[in-house]
Amino acid sequence: MTAPTSSSRRFSFLKAFIVVALAQSSVAAVVDPAVLDACPGYSATNVKTSRSGLTAQLVLRGLACNVFGNDTERLSLSVVYETRNRIHLKITDASQARYEVPESVFPRPQAQSVPSRSSNIQFNYTVSPFSFSIYRTSTREVLFSTSSHPIIFEPQYLRVKTRLPANANIYGLGEHTNPFRLPTDNTTLTLWSRDAYGIPVGTNLYGNHPVYFEHRTTGTHGVLLLNSNGMDVKLSSGEPGGPALEYNVIGGVLDFYFFAGSENDPTQVARQYAEVAGLPAEVPYWGFGFHQCRFGYKDFVDVASVISRYAAAGIPLETMWTDIDYMDRRRIFTLDPDYFPLPRMREIVQYLHNHDQKYIVMTDPAVPYLPDEGYTPYDHGKELDIWLKAANGSESLGVVWPGVTVFPDWFHPNIQQYWTDEFLSFYSPETGLDIDGVWIDMNEPANFCNLPCDNPFEQAIEQNMPPPRTTLPPDPNAPIFVNATSSSSSELKKREDLLNPPYAINNAAGPISSRTAFVRAYTLSSL
Repeated sequence: MTAPTSSSRRFSFLKAFIVVALAQSSVAAVVDPAVLDACPGYSATNVKTSRSGLTAQLVLRGLACNVFGNDTERLSLSVVYETRNRIHLKITDASQARYEVPESVFPRPQAQSVPSRSSNIQFNYTVSPFSFSIYRTSTREVLFSTSSHPIIFEPQYLRVKTRLPANANIYGLGEHTNPFRLPTDNTTLTLWSRDAYGIPVGTNLYGNHPVYFEHRTTGTHGVLLLNSNGMDVKLSSGEPGGPALEYNVIGGVLDFYFFAGSENDPTQVARQYAEVAGLPAEVPYWGFGFHQCRFGYKDFVDVASVISRYAAAGIPLETMWTDIDYMDRRRIFTLDPDYFPLPRMREIVQYLHNHDQKYIVMTDPAVPYLPDEGYTPYDHGKELDIWLKAANGSESLGVVWPGVTVFPDWFHPNIQQYWTDEFLSFYSPETGLDIDGVWIDMNEPANFCNLPCDNPFEQAIEQNMPPPRTTLPPDPNAPIFVNATSSSSSELKKREDLLNPPYAINNAAGPISSRTAFVRAYTLSSL
């Protein structure tokens, strides 16, 4: 038996290190950065340049690291100067297609290119080991550099690491609970959407945006990694190589957009990013008004009472919202016939519209699994075959508010027909609930079923889903909006008493409304 080479000893150590780290951590894999930096990386071959970019093949240059899978031996590199302020760099598996964010979900900018010499940022590279940098043309200041940090490209692990200046001003990589300016010392941002009730600190939340802006005294630039796989983005400052930003991605490809931004106008980088990501949807004028929303309204009388109190208090309510309380047993596209009957709900909507106010309701995309109850939203989806499937081809079941549920496949060719049909039917101005906007929730999708979720029916019972009503239904003929007129003299007296209470507290600022909000007869918490 021959003695192992130094390389084989090194990678035996690497695998042992990973095993120990994984055994010690149930949350995330921990690998010494120095071990990752010792991986062989790639060599650039067959480099072909043009006036607006280059292409190349990247070939594994040594014994594979195989950190979390087999290193991909050959990669394809493409660099395009798409505009004077944007470089598009893409690294893919040369031998097979891998998942990428679909064009139908994230449309790319129309194909275009500019001469590299006219660009405000430039791409530079080293052949072996392959590394690249992006620098500002006017000052040659490096904005992004993988030097000394080899790219790792495996089926379910991609790693790219760039240097940062000391005390870097990094913004973005949301949604998160960190400060606006991200801490750069041992901070990990995990991008993977989940139903994070209560917004727990330091965890991944509902939304993910793998883009960051870096502000320097010499300018502000941006970097987008167009990859929807789960990832950890690590910011560190205490490593031997100095401050760094590191991507650890669990699949897909490396699809980077680099934005030059501006040397003197930080807003320019946001405009350049919008050219790729798209402009935000236009917000209706009434969307800027005062909105009332919470979970837990008992019935239609409760909802109408809140609207009435706003009117009586003289608070200009622009829009009323209702959570899943209105649904029949938490089932999407239904109204509870006892607590939120259709005629009374239409009366509420009509009142709001008559007073130039708006109405929004919750719509949860998880659809109750009710194959034998004549429940149209489920049956219609079954006919169009739009439910997510399990590995064996059956419908994938989970547990959400209504109990056992199925989930729409948003990539299915029939999904638009299904969603449009259900909206037109349930939210019909003539026969249904004439809403002005819809609140889409739980669409990560959220699933209460604990893994392995081999018996969602049992778990639904254990979790008491759907939760039962705890109050009696109101009289279906109960009067509503009886207190929605202007304040009476007694109401005005209440306001005067609150503004000038019989006992004057020792308020250093003087009157109780001095240097604060003016006291009104009602507080928002009473509504």
